[in-house]
Amino acid sequence: MSAPAKTIQVYRISGYVLGPCEKCGKEERALLMFEDYGMGWECLACGHSDRVDRVEWIEGDKLPPDWGLG
Repeated sequence: MSAPAKTIQVYRISGYVLGPCEKCGKEERALLMFEDYGMGWECLACGHSDRVDRVEWIEGDKLPPDWGLG
C-alpha cells in the first residue's frame, strides 16, 4: 500500500501555506519551488523545508497578521 500524497493548501497570491511547520510547529510556511521545478514549502522561522506531491490553491492573498507584511 502506498503512502498518501503530501498536499498543502496555499494562498495563490501571497504564497502563504496553511498549517504548522512539521519541525518547529510555527505557522510561518511559504511556498517553495525547487531547482527541478518540484513544489514544497519552507518554514520562515526555522528554515526547514519539505517537498509535496500536490498543491491546492486558495484564491486570495491572506497573510498571518503577525508577519508584518500585510
